[in-house]
Order: sequence, then C-alpha cells, then structure tokens
Amino acid sequence: MSGAHLDPVETVKKYFGIDGSAEQLNGERDLNYRITSTVDGAAQDFVLKIHQPGQRDWLSLQDRALTSLAQLAPRLPIPVQALGGETSVDIPGGRTARLLTWVDGIAWAEAETTSNDLRELGIILARIDKELAKMEITEPVEEILTREFMWNMMQAGRLSQHVHRIMDENLRNVVMEVLEDFREVQLPKLALLPRQMIHNDANDYNIFVSDHRIGVIDFGDIVLGSKVIGLAVAASYAGIGYDDPVKAILPLVRGYHITSPLSPLELELLLPLTKVRLAMSVVNAAVQSAADPANEYLNISQGVIPALLTKLHATDFNHSHFRFRDACGYEGNPHSRAVRQYLSTVARRADVVCPPFKDHKYIYLDWSVENTSIPRWSEDIANLMASKGADVAIGHYCENRNVYQGDAYNTESAGARTIHLGVDLFLPAGSPVYSALDGVVDAFNDNNTPLDYGPVILLRHETTEGIPFWTLYGHLSRESLPKLSIGMKINAGDQIATIGQEHENVGWPPHTHFQLLTDLCGMGLDVYGVAPKDEISLWRSISPNPNLALGIASGTDAHAHLSTDVIREARTTVLSRNLSLNFRTPIEIVRGEGAYLYDVNGKAYLDLVNNVAHVGHGHPRVVAAGATQMATLNTNTRYLHQNIIDYARALTSTLPDPLSVVFFVNSGSEANDLAIRIVQAHTKARGFIALNHAYHGHTASVVEISPYKFLGKGGQGAPEHVRVANLPDPFRGVHKGEAAGSQYAADFAATLADLNQPLAAFISEGIVSTAGQIVLADGFLKNAYAQVRAAGGLTIADEVQIGLGRVGSKFWGFELHDVVPDIVTMGKPLGNGHPLAAVVTTPEVAASFHTGMEYFNTFGGNPVSAAIGLAVLEVVQDGHLQANAINMGKYLTDGVRDMSKRHSIIGDVRGSGLFIGVELMRDEKTPATEEMGDLIEYAKDRGVFLSCDGPDNNVLKIKPPMVLTTKDIDLFLNIFDEGLSAVKR
Repeated sequence: MSGAHLDPVETVKKYFGIDGSAEQLNGERDLNYRITSTVDGAAQDFVLKIHQPGQRDWLSLQDRALTSLAQLAPRLPIPVQALGGETSVDIPGGRTARLLTWVDGIAWAEAETTSNDLRELGIILARIDKELAKMEITEPVEEILTREFMWNMMQAGRLSQHVHRIMDENLRNVVMEVLEDFREVQLPKLALLPRQMIHNDANDYNIFVSDHRIGVIDFGDIVLGSKVIGLAVAASYAGIGYDDPVKAILPLVRGYHITSPLSPLELELLLPLTKVRLAMSVVNAAVQSAADPANEYLNISQGVIPALLTKLHATDFNHSHFRFRDACGYEGNPHSRAVRQYLSTVARRADVVCPPFKDHKYIYLDWSVENTSIPRWSEDIANLMASKGADVAIGHYCENRNVYQGDAYNTESAGARTIHLGVDLFLPAGSPVYSALDGVVDAFNDNNTPLDYGPVILLRHETTEGIPFWTLYGHLSRESLPKLSIGMKINAGDQIATIGQEHENVGWPPHTHFQLLTDLCGMGLDVYGVAPKDEISLWRSISPNPNLALGIASGTDAHAHLSTDVIREARTTVLSRNLSLNFRTPIEIVRGEGAYLYDVNGKAYLDLVNNVAHVGHGHPRVVAAGATQMATLNTNTRYLHQNIIDYARALTSTLPDPLSVVFFVNSGSEANDLAIRIVQAHTKARGFIALNHAYHGHTASVVEISPYKFLGKGGQGAPEHVRVANLPDPFRGVHKGEAAGSQYAADFAATLADLNQPLAAFISEGIVSTAGQIVLADGFLKNAYAQVRAAGGLTIADEVQIGLGRVGSKFWGFELHDVVPDIVTMGKPLGNGHPLAAVVTTPEVAASFHTGMEYFNTFGGNPVSAAIGLAVLEVVQDGHLQANAINMGKYLTDGVRDMSKRHSIIGDVRGSGLFIGVELMRDEKTPATEEMGDLIEYAKDRGVFLSCDGPDNNVLKIKPPMVLTTKDIDLFLNIFDEGLSAVKR
C-alpha cells in the first residue's frame, strides 16, 4: 500500500489533535507510523495505522475488541478517540486512520527471553482470550470473523492449492503432509471445541518484552476459532531457535493453562496445530513473495520457520503430547492409568529372577547422589551380597544417580538424565532372566555404546482392553539374542535370557535393568532408561514403577527429589492456584527443629510465624508419642481407648467451669463448623455476630461468619443471618482512649439490634489475629458477652490461634478479658503440626446437641492424635513454656518499643506473651504496606521468617514456637533494626 501524498504528522494532528514527529514502521497490509508526542507535559508515543479502503466494519470490530481489553494497558494497544469521538476516521483516498497507544519494548524475535518470559506470555495471551470470549458474536460479527482470510487456520486446507510454489522438495512434502493431516484428522476434532474471538497473531514481531513484562500488538488477524489455535500460533514462534522446541514452549503452555485451563483435547491438538500454523507461514510467504518480491517484511521469519516445521514434523507426537499434558498437571500418558490398573489386578505374573523370589534373600543398593559409600563395582557388590547372605541386590526405581556420564546423559544441564527408570536386579553373570508377563518380542539388539544397555530385549504386552505396554530387559548376555525373533510369543515365566558379564554390559556390573513402559515415544530400544531430572513426573507416567510387575513387598521406589523450580511449577497446575506461598521467591523448606526451619540447601531461618509448631518444630517428645502409638494402634472413637479420656481430662483441666465436654476434630475450621451446629441446636436460631476483619476458618459455614473472607477479595458480602460488629481497635479504630471499650460495646448493641432474627451466637478471638493482632479495647468483650446472653445467644471463644499458653499471663486468650464462654474452639497448637483440634462446651450445651443424630468423626480423637495432643500439653506444662511466653514476649516488645525511638515508622507494639503485633505507619493515617513487604523480604534474605496481617498488610505478626530464646530475639531485633533503615522511603 503506497504512502504517497500522506503526511502522518498532519494526519494525526488534524484528526486526533496531537502534535508530534513520525517514523514509518513495517507492516504486512497497512501503513504504520510511530508518532512521538508530548501529552500533558509527558512524552507519549502512539501508532498511527492507515488502512486500505473498504474495511470500516472490520476496523470497528478490532476497536471494540481492543477497548474491551483496556484493563490490560499498557501491555496492549488501546484505541485513541479522534476529535469527533470516534476511533476510526475516514481520510482522503477512501482510507481509514486509527491511532493506538504505543506498547513499549523489544520485539520477541530480537529480545533475550527466559522461560519465565514464556510463562508470562502464556498468561497474557490467556487473559486476552478470556476477555475476547466475552464478546458477543452476532451474525454480522461472525461474518467478519469467518471471512476468507489467509491467516485463518480453520481455512488452512485451502492452501494446498499453493503448495507447488514451495521450491524445496522436502519442505513441500512436509507441508503437504501437515495440511492433509489437518483436513482429515485435526479439523473434525476442532469442530468439537467451543469457538470464540481469538487474537490469532502472537508472532515474534507482535510480542514485545520490556523488563520481562510482555506486550501484545496487532489485532488485525482476529478470527473466530478455538482458543487453542491462538496458543498454537504463539507456540509456532516461541519455539524458534531451540534444539528442543517442544520443551522450550512448555512454560508458554503452562502459563496459558493456569490462567485459562486447557482441556485434554486442546492439548492433543496443540502440536498438530502448531505445525499447521508453520505450514501456513511457509505457503503464505511463497504466495506473497511471488506477488511482491521486493517486500522483505513478508519473508522476515522464513529463515527459521521451515527449519522449525521440519524439526517438529520429525518429533514423536505421543512424546510431545505427553509433555504438554504433564506441563498442565494432567498425567503425561493418558493410557498409563489403565496399564497400572491392569498390572494391579492381573493374575498371570512371574518372577523376573530367582523364582520363587519371595523365598530368596535380597538387599538394596543405594546409588543415589547423596550416598558415596555403597559399592558400585562388580567385586564390591558381590562381596557385599556375600557378607549379607543375599541372593539378589536391588537398585531402586526413580533414584537420582551420579553414575551416568557422557554426552548422552546431558549431565551439565537442569535436564541432566540422572533419574533411574528401571529396577536393577544384581546377580552373578549367567543367571537366568524370565519374562514377567505374557507377551511377544517387539525388539532386541546389542546396544554396545559405553554405558548403554548392552544386549537388550523389549517385550510387548496388552491390557484386557487392548492397550499396549512394554517390558524392557537390559544388560543381558549376547548369547540370549540369537534365539529370538520379532513377534515371537513369550509366556509369563519363560526364560528369555541370562545376565551378561561386565564386558558384555558395556561397563556395568552384572545385573538386569527391568523397566516398564506405557509408550516408546518413538525411540524404540533407545527409549530412556534414565530420565531428565526436570521431567520426573512425565517419565513416571511413561515408565511407571516396574514393581507393579515385580511385586517386591518392601518396595522399590526411591522417590527422587524434585528441584525447587519443578515443585514451584507443579504447584500451579496440580494444586489450586488460590493456595498462596510466602515470599516473592518461594523457599523450599525441608526440615524444622525448635524455633528454626531449614531450606533444601541447609540454610537456617528463625521462624517467627508458625504458631502451629507450638512447642517447637520436630519436638522429640511429641514425635515419639505419635510414633509409638502409631506403631501400636490407630482406630476411631467407636472403640474404648484410654488415650482419648486422658487427653480430654487433661485439656478440660486447663479450662474454667463449666467447660468440660469435648468434641475432637481435625482442624480449627472444622472446630468452628461444629460449634455453629452446636449453637444452632441449642438456641434453635441462626443469627450470628462476628467482629470486622475476623477469620474463623475455610468451610462454607465458617466463611459465612468470617468478615475477613466474605468482605475481602472474592467474597460475596455478609450473609443475611450475619452481622458484622465494629472491630474494637484502640489504636486505629473509631474509638480511642479509656472509654473506647464502652463505646465499642455501644456499637455492638446497635449491631445486635440490627439483627433481624434470633441470635445464635457471637464468635470472637481474645486477640483478633487477621485484623492485625488487635488487642480488644478494655471491657469490650465482657460487656458484649453480657449483651449476647441477654439476647438468648451463646458465646464462642475462638482459641485456634492464641490458646494453649501463648498469651503468657493466661492459658487461654479469653481469660485476658475475665470472661467464660459457652464454647471454646481450639486448633493449630494442639497437635504441634499434627491435624488435631477440639470443641469444648458445657454439659448443658452438649446435651442440646444430643438430638438422636449420631456425631461421628473418622479421625477426630483417634489414639494417635490423642497421644500427640497429650504430649504437647505436657511439654507446655513441664517446660514452663507459658512463663517463657511471658518473659520472651516482654523481652521482644521492650526491644521493639526501644527501637521505635529511632524508627518513627513503628506505630504500635501490642499483644500478649508470644502473640505480638507491630504496626508500621508512614504517618498517623498512612499504613506502611510497601515497607512491610520489603521488610519481610529483607529479613528472609538474612535468615528470619516474618509475616504480616491486618486490612492494610502493615502489621508484623509475631507468633513463633514457644521455645524462643533471648538469643533468637536478639537476632530478630538486629535484623529488624537494619531492615527498617533499609526499607525507609
């Protein structure tokens, strides 16, 4: 399209009222100019697009789509209104002008990108597609989106008529095969998927990277199609330049999936559609080049696209499909489950060595990277077996080993192949090897490359549904092979080989490597026997634990440790995304002791956050109590057992009369859920009052009485039967000073009066944790309790966070306020990390719950939980941890208050015992939220775990294990002092 007689500077000024300079940009169909201007005193860039005649409807649709995506600015171009209010204006020559905001950054094709950039690209493309899916597809819109268009993949079959223009014969044949497969196989599958408007043009010159933030431009190719088509377009370009393009684009696919979940069918289509897009690019480039040979932009990607297409066409479909599925949290091979199920039930199975294997003695060889003392050479292994009287030595499945060397194992990368996928059975050379299952010979060979299999046999089997799978036997003798033939029938228990000598086994000690495979991934006898350490979950699906066939009762699985990166990625797909993680860069914690946690690298962190580990992480007395009882008996409460009685009496002995009847459950949420049922049974009412910002648990009924949840992000507001009382905060609340308690009590009376139904209960913590460790204004709780009881309701003290001596001067938080509740709920600290919680109430209230409907909790009050709970309680008492909470809490708060003299950002220090809040404020009205976030990261980097709470996330919550010492506190105070200086704004 010629730009003759067009002045972009004059055009943008005349129609959009913007002065600036212009720079012409590349474009396939339109004239594009970068307009540099100053708007309201600030430099701002735009893109002026000049379109050919006859496209107004099409351009209007683009503008509607972009306007719907305005919340993603500045990562997307947003239409700028012309002086007349429209976004597209007619200009001389029948053409149309549009002005869009500029998306800054470097084109993906020219940027140095990371796997995280690919993930972010997937996320923003999914966000775009989710918004575009909301666009109403009327008949006129559908007509525009399904017009004949060279980049509409749904019409890719039409390109076959132009394949002859491709000069390279091999490339031409590949394109023909891809397009034929699309017409015959993929297009009918696409018809099963929902259609929507899609961006359809995430090529490497339409994606921009700026400080690892991703921008997307050019909505000129939007069409109607499945969202997987748009993802395939992005994958077509994101895979350019990689030796393993499928692996390279996995972060892209995962990022898309965690934002807009992909179905199994969409993942099945992804590789074929990626090839289709590449084939379209090759054909369209050939057509356009023939029509406009001088336009270099048309061939901008043709140096690399044919190479990528050829590489992907040679890639095994199943292997790629499995990788996509695994990246999205699905099991890699969808048939693996059926194979495992078959092997778990098949009756005809034989021992691979030493039948009957159960009558022979065996030992295990630990060849993991951590173990350097176990023999690895023939003579040493034989001597060890002899010394133990063992007939067989077993090498583990899924063991991370350091014995694999050489280029084939890629040992220098994150994808190093070090994870053993078979079970090794060490016996003397010449020992017979038997088929585990009925099957046929699928392949055999002497793989005589150093550290390969040597002589190896592959047998093919089928489930009762006809699903194929394979068993592989490696490191055999050469004399085992000549008697075999492809397709030869083998029965379970038939001898198929003997174990080879070391020289036959290309350097390995005499043993057989026995492996189970659900797919060969196009590799045949070269299928991995050792998996990449960053693909463990994938290969556990492709090559499941061979013990399904071996049946070794003591097990064979070493469960190789996943890398921190792999664990973090897996959390986004196999766990719900609303499970949060601490810290901007999450830490993998593997051990705890006392008041300290240790990461995977052995670094220690002082834990000032986890009140669950009440008496210290891994307390030996608690661990021993649980282990001893677990080894003896664990069952439910339908049998008599002393533990539950001992623990119930010990627990109620810490409570005032008449709190004496216990219900054991498994979590604080469950405790509060049960408390709701109990109060409703007693009062025959449903009305509830809770304090603002309070949190009482995650079950449906408890979320309904948790303002922290129902008034927070994603919440749906207060239910009709719930009223929210003012939080009696004497620091930043509406009332302050000595009269605050009575003033908040008056507010509470108004809230109670507003409840338009009978009151069941009022629930509160003695110190409100999620609100920011708020110590209730003096006198409030006692007054509120009196009002509730006068109204016929019950009182619930939620001690899940603060009970069991943590507040120091009292054993329970409610005792700080000189009240006795009708119900006490307990949780976190009771089991020191073991799932244990309780509801304690009065005999009168408990009797109301005895309606004839049995209350049964499968795990609540089991002997193991009771033993652990009793041990925790005894450690608190025997170790004088309540006194320690008083002393250490005072030492810590005194230190912080002294620090406040030089750090004005410390607004308030409050709490009791070792349940402390430190509120950071920039000034009297402004919470220091950003500073708090930076402080937490600063402390983490220096070995102290902190966390924050409160509506503004500006309150440091300190609730450590009760074994905290002055040395620990000194460490915290020093880092806190340094951190406050470092984060000061």
